[in-house]
Amino acid sequence: MKNERSIALLAVLACAILPGLTQTAPPSDVVNAIGMDDARIVMLGQIDISSPKHPRLGYPGTGLLLRFQGSMLGLRLSSDTETSALTVIVDHGAPALMMLHNGEQSLAIASGLDAGPHTVEVYKRTETWQGIITLSSIELGADGALLPPPTLPARKLLFIGDSVTCGAGVDNNPTCTENPAHPTSDAYHSYGMELGRRLDAQIHLVCYGGRGLDRDYRGLGVTDNVLNAPQFLDLSIPSDEAAGRASWDYRRWMPDGIVVSLGTNDFNLQKTKPLDEEIWVGDYARFLKSVRAEYPQAAILVTEGAIVTDPLLRRYIQEAVAHTKDSRIQWAQAEHYPGNGCNAHPTAAQHLRMADDLEQMLRHTLNW
Repeated sequence: MKNERSIALLAVLACAILPGLTQTAPPSDVVNAIGMDDARIVMLGQIDISSPKHPRLGYPGTGLLLRFQGSMLGLRLSSDTETSALTVIVDHGAPALMMLHNGEQSLAIASGLDAGPHTVEVYKRTETWQGIITLSSIELGADGALLPPPTLPARKLLFIGDSVTCGAGVDNNPTCTENPAHPTSDAYHSYGMELGRRLDAQIHLVCYGGRGLDRDYRGLGVTDNVLNAPQFLDLSIPSDEAAGRASWDYRRWMPDGIVVSLGTNDFNLQKTKPLDEEIWVGDYARFLKSVRAEYPQAAILVTEGAIVTDPLLRRYIQEAVAHTKDSRIQWAQAEHYPGNGCNAHPTAAQHLRMADDLEQMLRHTLNW
């Protein structure tokens, strides 16, 4: 077991050392390509499965989970941009960054392993607007075979929000200098996915950077053909272009708890284009009621998020919660976390503290 973990960790670290390079599986090693509709591959998150053989990942935190035996495993996929990235974990080792290029590619997820068995987790690291990933097949060597999948946790949590919920800025460097080989978005280390690990729960992140309840950070909404949370909640691929959208059947996955963190982007223009309190509060209450209609058994926590310090946002949210007249919809106080000085998005360390802030309330509310 010790040697197995050491070899797996070396494979993971090899991917992490060269984060800007795509790790390409040697074609000569691949003798068995397995379709993505194989029941031994567990798909994670709110994904587009309209074509089961070619599932598409839009939201951050979507991905796959599988077990296999053999010395190597590859993943065949395509990306529609140069800016999508994955987080890969082999045998519960350190998370590794894998950058993708535009077009079709084969990734060497793991190589040089012993016979196993091995467990692989793959998560979309980046946001929907940074690119869509289409999965094609799992690639195994001559000594490889898929095994029955791990059992998923029974508990389920849904997080609805904006870029903070997506994990934007988690990996910002001290000067906020853009590095194409190392995107700052990191869904795996977002507060939502951290809570999933702490609470042993499946996680869905349904989030979109720059978007809000009624308007985005630019003040745009439905009448401008811009999706905000009420419009993207039931999508697996959110897109402002109708042709680019893919729907999601909420009945496929019923969460026990839901955390809603919206309002930061609605308030971005508050000083120059203030919200109408009655309209916004009413819209939020209606949105929460629509979430309740889809998920009648879930406890719902509503918070203002970590960026905005204006007490008006907190008051509006508290009013919206009160308007629902639903005892299972509760306000959850958020603390302000300032980012790293050059970017207001919370850092990785601050996401851990955000998870701290919500953990006890979730445990108490859900009796976990």
